[in-house]
Amino acid sequence: MPVESNAPSVPSDKDAILSAPREEGANVLLTANRYDDPERGRHGAIIEETSAFRSDVELFYDLHTLAWNADEGQTLDARDDAVESDVSYASSRVPEIILENRFEEPGSTGTLAQRVVASVDTCGLLISTDASFETVAERTFYTVADLGIHGHDHEDPNAVQEAFVTEREGTELIVATDGDRWLALAQDHDGERTFDGRRIGHTGIQEGTDRSAWADIYEGNDGFIDDRERAEGNLDLGVGLYVGETDTASWLTGVGFGYSEDAAVEHALRLLDRGYESERESFQTAWEEWHETVSDGPTDDPAVNDLYERSLTAMKCAQDGCCGVIAGAFKPSDMTYKFIWPRDQVIITQALIAAGAEREARLALRWFEESQITGDVVDDRGIDRHGTWWQNYYVTGEAHWRALQLDQVGGPIYAHWLVWRETGDDDLLDEHYDMSRRAAEFLLSYDNGYGFPEKHQDPWEEIWGHSTEGTAAAIAGLRSMGELADARGEDAFATECRERAAVWADNFQKYCFKPTPYGDALVTADSPETPSDPPADARPDAAAFMSVWPWNVVDADDDAVAATLEIAGDERWVAGDSPCLGRYPGDCYTPTGTVEDGGWPLCEAYADAARWLGGGDPDAVADHVFEDAHEWTTTAGLLPERVDGRGRVRWNANLQWSQATYLLLVENYVRDEAFGLAPKS
Repeated sequence: MPVESNAPSVPSDKDAILSAPREEGANVLLTANRYDDPERGRHGAIIEETSAFRSDVELFYDLHTLAWNADEGQTLDARDDAVESDVSYASSRVPEIILENRFEEPGSTGTLAQRVVASVDTCGLLISTDASFETVAERTFYTVADLGIHGHDHEDPNAVQEAFVTEREGTELIVATDGDRWLALAQDHDGERTFDGRRIGHTGIQEGTDRSAWADIYEGNDGFIDDRERAEGNLDLGVGLYVGETDTASWLTGVGFGYSEDAAVEHALRLLDRGYESERESFQTAWEEWHETVSDGPTDDPAVNDLYERSLTAMKCAQDGCCGVIAGAFKPSDMTYKFIWPRDQVIITQALIAAGAEREARLALRWFEESQITGDVVDDRGIDRHGTWWQNYYVTGEAHWRALQLDQVGGPIYAHWLVWRETGDDDLLDEHYDMSRRAAEFLLSYDNGYGFPEKHQDPWEEIWGHSTEGTAAAIAGLRSMGELADARGEDAFATECRERAAVWADNFQKYCFKPTPYGDALVTADSPETPSDPPADARPDAAAFMSVWPWNVVDADDDAVAATLEIAGDERWVAGDSPCLGRYPGDCYTPTGTVEDGGWPLCEAYADAARWLGGGDPDAVADHVFEDAHEWTTTAGLLPERVDGRGRVRWNANLQWSQATYLLLVENYVRDEAFGLAPKS
């Protein structure tokens, strides 16, 4: 059977994410996405992946709201039929998501407005929907969602789950489970809590008794649901709400999560009983109380303060219950970013402590402690990984990708040193000292015999060689360990770390500063084993600017930095109509898999920090903070991984590394010094 049409056919960027800052609601992560896809005729906005208990396991996804007009014989879907839409937050400090879809009917227009919050003290979420049309007609509204509670990937063809209709306390619900996790969905319309038709279907099936709820409701387009009350397999669900002759309608949709049927049902009913305003007020209060514990926007510019606070809010939303912050709640192509990369976690920790989010920074350090490899483990390259971290992790702590990146070994030592320095808490020094020492011992053992680290994977996870940024992070890690060891009275170990770092730093430009077709530059990696075009040792690389800040290995006014910055104006490297630098010239990590004009906000952040620190452009950080970054945000005001040549979001919104670098540049501007420079020697 063909795949049904409500499965996203292009990467979805997730313009907004939502979670509560504490208690049960911190276990819930929801995303919303606004489409701008004229080629496929999609201009609407919907709730997409939603998880609970684990941010990398979806419980449902693609929640569609549809409107049937019996007089016109027409079913309109929020994503596929809206003529325009918007996704926003209630404020920079309160991530209540607001979605608005606008429709055109024959001779009439209509609006579907939705607001959603996660409950603070109950594991669940509540959606308030208000529909308003210009004309009175006989109308039915539908809610359709795909179920995804069967492991890491909702597209797993062998997945098994079960869903069924049940009734509790006069409320009709659809309950779904994979045998471990449960969800329950119910709705309330003027006190009535029943469905006007309900179907549990099989995703991807368009005909027959097993057809999906989407096919039955949207593609069937007859205003009726063919009831089906139980099924197993890859499932979707659809429920109806008949409102009669009207031009307006309002209803609540409650979703409860739990580790049992009773718990999920109880949570859904509790949210409907409380009502939206009550849950919204609790949600707002919890977020405002959290923001009282961290920095406010620290400038006199409301727009800068707004983006600063949104960035901080987004990082808090993405901190899973395991204490780590997932890289991003989105799915480029056929993968997901809902893993924890130690590299990203390091920079996020730098940003958290800069913003006064001490508790969250401490939790991040705890994640490093709990995830470090402490056994005798040899990877597929024969490298003894004791004291290191894997490339990235599921939120359970299970390794996902396993390559060796030195910024994910030196970086955690640096993060430990930085949080200890900022807090002045010697208990924090002691708590993670052994962790950092193990990482430093690995780095000491990883010398190539010629005064440089052995080969490793570059930060972009493409090249095996002597990477510029990875080596700089390793040097910074050893220097940070020197500070930690001094504080613990281990003078000999401190000296050993500093001396090895000094040797590597002395050889840094010999390995990392190379001729390229664009001019001499700090490159991706020396002696790359992985083929690329252009070769990794003959292309400038934006990650090299991290050797200036935060790794503090190369001075910002060094000739090598100046030469690389000069090339950063080349049209092959920077977005054509926006001052946003790409990773490197010829980068094809894009939605099309081909070279596209555009840039990465985090890359521009490191380049601007280098320009500013080196004195070549004293306004570079201010321009980034006050002007440029505001052109790169999603409709909800979050920074993406990549923008196109005109500075518009291209894909992968709410990348937490991007949020972190913006916040850090604001701190650099306000403090008039670079925050978090690693020790110089």
